[in-house]
Amino acid sequence: MGSYHHPTKLHNQQIHTISIPEPIRQSGTATRELIAEAASFLHKDGIIILDNAIATTHLDRINAVLSAEAEIIAADPSHHFNFGRETRNMDQAPPPTSDLMFKDVWCNPFAAAVLAAVLGPKPVVHYANGNTALKATGRQPVHSDCDFKHPVYFPHAYVLNINLVDTGPENGATEVWPGSHHVSTAEAQVLLDPGSSDGEQLLIIRKECLEERRKNSPPIQARTKKGSLIIRDLRLWHAGMPNRTDEPRVMLAFVAQPAWFQARSKVILPRSVKSMVESWSEEMQFDAEWVDGEVDHKKLSSKGVDFNTHSEVLERYMDELAFWPEYAPRYY
Repeated sequence: MGSYHHPTKLHNQQIHTISIPEPIRQSGTATRELIAEAASFLHKDGIIILDNAIATTHLDRINAVLSAEAEIIAADPSHHFNFGRETRNMDQAPPPTSDLMFKDVWCNPFAAAVLAAVLGPKPVVHYANGNTALKATGRQPVHSDCDFKHPVYFPHAYVLNINLVDTGPENGATEVWPGSHHVSTAEAQVLLDPGSSDGEQLLIIRKECLEERRKNSPPIQARTKKGSLIIRDLRLWHAGMPNRTDEPRVMLAFVAQPAWFQARSKVILPRSVKSMVESWSEEMQFDAEWVDGEVDHKKLSSKGVDFNTHSEVLERYMDELAFWPEYAPRYY
């Protein structure tokens, strides 16, 4: 039997980008070909970019609010920074008000169609927040957002990231490790020592795991244009990188999970937008905690968020689902 030669140069990996034609974007309906391409590369690489998925005028309106608030929020000593205040990478959620909750941002039809293909019908949003990179020199350690024992055999959560401006290495484009979702297990993580400056206990990817993977599949920072939407497997290794410009780089983040996974987190939303959000339910549903009055988006925090399951069946079999068998390759 001859040896098998893989045709792909793994060390040249890029994030697969799908450009949505303007007539398709305006129609709001994903084609079968778009879904097939997106679902295939999500399984392969754990991340894709949908270019021209969102009206840029909508992003400009949100950014006008959030960029003006960024330094004010950062000055709040109680505000949550990701991996410590020194990273200058902080939570910053979008305002949950009817005038700024654009459907192509909160319930993007192209993302919804792709997620339905990989997660099942009517995926459920359990998280609506964002992170902002302020001018800085430091970076985050490489980590996975699955900081718990989780299934390795199938996807159970995807992050929808929406940068509000053109983004690249100069203003803090996220470092990502394509394909690392295949080898992202609880045993690949170790407790950060010391923890963050606010005392938070944090898990990072083990150095030996990173160096082994770097030999064939090193990390990349992709450029994205305003109007793009990134879909990332929650298991994928990544790290926040420094923004070296004077302008805040705001990136919204929504996490969608299968209804059958029965995830734990809830999105806090004002009751005034309930009818609007529920009108989107044929595409995506929101597991929301509805509250009376306004929700102050400036106070929303990702600290303590839990994307794990409360399914009794999944919890019962998690020891079988969370580890690859010994014969499976660990890093590739």
